[in-house]
Amino acid sequence: VFGGSGGCEMTVVADNYAKVLMDMDIAGEDIETMRALLEDQRVFEALGNPFIDRHSKNRVIDQLFPAAVCNFVKVMSDNGDIALVDEMFQAYDQLMLNRKNMVQATFTYVTKPDDAQVEKLKQLICRQYGKDGVELTLQEDPSLVGGFILAVGDSVLDKSIRTAILK
Repeated sequence: VFGGSGGCEMTVVADNYAKVLMDMDIAGEDIETMRALLEDQRVFEALGNPFIDRHSKNRVIDQLFPAAVCNFVKVMSDNGDIALVDEMFQAYDQLMLNRKNMVQATFTYVTKPDDAQVEKLKQLICRQYGKDGVELTLQEDPSLVGGFILAVGDSVLDKSIRTAILK
């Protein structure tokens, strides 16, 4: 959402922060508090502002953030890497899913599946990908005309009528 100038080296840095954060084994609620604060436009801009001195930024971090993440946020701020928070959290979320042996999937539909169908879909994805669970996002898209699109990781299964018509 904010920042991130792109480039492979930025992704490597964001991935490294995510791995360190994972290794720190911080409570989930502290991570979520940190995420919410860093998604706040004012906090994000203040910590990313090169004209605000380090001491002032560290005071703000100490006042706002849970103690367990203060040093981590200070390092990101001191290194001028606050712009990488979105990429870092994406990588962190993926590491968490991997740790739980889960996969992320998006099911795009015209007609919303009922609970039993969603459960069957989750079981199918788990079997297909050898995972214990699925973080499934349901998305309505009337432009598909009919059918569905299932995206799991880098794989996309497009069984929409719109795509069939366009072929």
